[in-house]
Amino acid sequence: MTPKLKTFLERGFSTVVLLSLLGGAVAWNEPIGYALLICVLCNLTSWEWFNMLKGTNANRVLSLVFGLVYPWTVAFMALEGGVLLLPVIALGALALYTILAFCGQLFRMDYRGKTGAEMMDGMGLTLLSFVYPVWMFCFVMSGLDGDTIWAMLWLILFTKMSDIWAYVSGVLLGGKFFTRKFSPCVSPKKTWEGIIGSIIITLTVGAVLLPTMDLMDWEILSDCRFYLAYIPMGILLFFISVWGDLAGSLIKRGLAVKDSGSLLPGIGGIFDLIDSPAFTVSAVVCVAPLVSAILAAVFNI
Repeated sequence: MTPKLKTFLERGFSTVVLLSLLGGAVAWNEPIGYALLICVLCNLTSWEWFNMLKGTNANRVLSLVFGLVYPWTVAFMALEGGVLLLPVIALGALALYTILAFCGQLFRMDYRGKTGAEMMDGMGLTLLSFVYPVWMFCFVMSGLDGDTIWAMLWLILFTKMSDIWAYVSGVLLGGKFFTRKFSPCVSPKKTWEGIIGSIIITLTVGAVLLPTMDLMDWEILSDCRFYLAYIPMGILLFFISVWGDLAGSLIKRGLAVKDSGSLLPGIGGIFDLIDSPAFTVSAVVCVAPLVSAILAAVFNI
């Protein structure tokens, strides 16, 4: 068995397992089911960050505590109907975390002899280990029922498809048309053939999933005005997903680790699973009002 085939089979197996978990949450179709899945994924990611930060100047304990507690706090508020308060909770938690992170680094300078450069390095890692991807991914809990959760599920599927199809297209066509890699330093295995192939497949499947998941009517797919909005927004969303994946790779290279964990064969850890959705989910939640206004103007709804 060739290394590429072995990696493909491992990724395929892990993808089936993850889709089964997601399918279980969808079959249950209860807000608490989605919340539990999101919280568990975030907690496992925080534990992986805790392990990756060994030997650094980061405040590992602070990062782990906030990574474990914050998702459950957000889930509780969302399930109790406090969705409108979630932005306040998110910003408040980030502000409190930043204050505590600074206090920890100041203590290390004054009483443990750390230099200013070491303090800044530790501060950056401490902030990053909570913000990305846990804090950003928790934006998915801004809506846990109705059409909102289905929109979030579509977004996560779209995001993961971009990665899967980029890998498949890269294996089949990589290096046949372009000699330069897409990201030669951060992710040398990413090829332009993989990116282009994935854009075409992901946008096509993503469009079909919209009416399948009852997010729009089938008739809209036959309206050319739909594609005037969908294609540019889909391409932008695709590249946000790619940047999220590259951000995860950049962090692992900076920390000199191959994978964030070994829970998922062929993929790595849970960190590697939610790195790109953290980018797309947080970006969409922030610009959702603007997108809604554009769609209303285009389709007069």
